[in-house]
Amino acid sequence: MVESTETGFPSSNRRPASRRRVLLPGLIVYGQGAFTQDCKFRNLSDTGARLSVSNLLQLPSRFHVINIRDGVAYDARAVWNSGPEIGIKIDSVVSFSQKPNPLHRRLKELWLAKAPG
Repeated sequence: MVESTETGFPSSNRRPASRRRVLLPGLIVYGQGAFTQDCKFRNLSDTGARLSVSNLLQLPSRFHVINIRDGVAYDARAVWNSGPEIGIKIDSVVSFSQKPNPLHRRLKELWLAKAPG
């Protein structure tokens, strides 16, 4: 029997990788880079993250999320959506240093526009 926490959720962690708590600026990007939404990374691992957003979003099945501080973009999909918070699964990391395709160039432009000078 799995014990429940005070929130009512099981206390066992079913994630494949442990997440570390963070508070990092991020940018959700979709529509081939045409649409963006600021967000905050609340926790992060190699396989997923919890994001908080100020506006409720209707996201497509696949999108990108840029970690502004670290200069990394992730190819992701939402696995849960609870109003101002979104749980994502990270399917791959987009490297800004590789020879980019047009979408990766757009992601890098968006990151550079938000990155601290």
